[in-house]
Amino acid sequence: MKKILFAIWAVATALSAHALSGDVNGDGEVTISDVNAVIDIILSGDYNSPAADVNGDGEVGISDVNAVIDIILGGGSQETLTPKEITLDDSELVEPTEYITQDEDAPDYGDFVENTIWATTVNITFDGETATVTGNPSSVIASVNGAHVTITSAAKRVKYVVTGSTSNGSLKFYSERKFQLQLNGVDITNPNGAAVNNQCGKSLYLVVNAGTVNTLRDGEDYAMVEGEDQKAAVFSEGQILLSGKGLLNIYSVGRHCLASDDYVLVRPGTKLYLNSTSGHGIKAKDYVHIKGGVINMEIAADGAKGINCDSLVNITGGRTTIITSGTSKEELDSLGNPVSTGAAGVKADCGFTMRGGQLNIKCTGDDAKGVNVARSLTFTGGELNVVALGHQVAVAPKGVKCDVDCTIQGGSFYSCALYGRAIDVEGTLTVAEGYTSRNDSDERLFEVIY
Repeated sequence: MKKILFAIWAVATALSAHALSGDVNGDGEVTISDVNAVIDIILSGDYNSPAADVNGDGEVGISDVNAVIDIILGGGSQETLTPKEITLDDSELVEPTEYITQDEDAPDYGDFVENTIWATTVNITFDGETATVTGNPSSVIASVNGAHVTITSAAKRVKYVVTGSTSNGSLKFYSERKFQLQLNGVDITNPNGAAVNNQCGKSLYLVVNAGTVNTLRDGEDYAMVEGEDQKAAVFSEGQILLSGKGLLNIYSVGRHCLASDDYVLVRPGTKLYLNSTSGHGIKAKDYVHIKGGVINMEIAADGAKGINCDSLVNITGGRTTIITSGTSKEELDSLGNPVSTGAAGVKADCGFTMRGGQLNIKCTGDDAKGVNVARSLTFTGGELNVVALGHQVAVAPKGVKCDVDCTIQGGSFYSCALYGRAIDVEGTLTVAEGYTSRNDSDERLFEVIY
């Protein structure tokens, strides 16, 4: 009994003594002796010391040595900061009724699959090493090689309904017109490239049927065709317009999960799970607009982003959760000079806007940033939660980085960077009046709630 009581007293004393992050030996300050204390704990194999877990990742290792050094170089001990807990969340989301544009002259009229009367239905069924195509008119030519299906079409308003499974198959489209690809319980793995490859520059309406689970996977080595792109497990030269009430899982071990050389739109009701060990979750050239749905991403590649857009990222609804674990990687710039690029939850080259929905980002890798915007950031509503847990190795980790101006005037904005700056704005940071609470006294935490 005495041993048990002593153990309880010892744990309580240790927890009390280490109220300062990095004070591993409990002397009330953070110095080189705390670095040595962490090293001693690692060498002893006693990984159960809570004080030695300086970075709060649940383990004691060399990263905790770096964490203590960061605190020392930063000017001494810091109060322990516990960031928000961010985990994948696939629970049901109640969303407002979506307004479908009826005005044919409206800019977004063509974004809705409902605004097209689909005249022809083609059924594609995968069955192991084979695939069958039925219902195709003379203007739709289907070529089948094993379970690899290539569609060449000049027809208007064609809907392709896909079902079945294959571990060695794919879908490829050469179409002169926009088309609908309806996933109706399909599982496709292409060991040598994209599972879905759309070489048409027109709209791809990707509809996931309600009540179905669909999985698309690429392979590590892409068999490229000269003159053609193939950038992801699901790739399209044209827009990708996602809708439907079913679940779509996309796994990438070779490139990105989902990529468009145009824009990507995610509509309410959509359910996505993206997992990449090789590239980004969503990659687009023109813009990414998340209007709704439930999106979960796990991105493990170095230098990779959950969402990477050459233009604007716009979030107006839904719940998006992005967890990245990659660190930085070295690349060559246009002049051939080596540069380091870090991982990020969201990277937008022409601005980031958010006026609704929820965006949750956790980056555990060194050098990573939560939201990285090359131009301006405008936040007028919704809920943004960013947690960056990594240290600086090659580039500075940050919660939110904005290269021009940042405007916050509504919603809930939370950013925490344990070993970097919570928010870094090169231009002007404007926080409108009317917030109920604000905390920006510590560079590691920035929070505004309206």
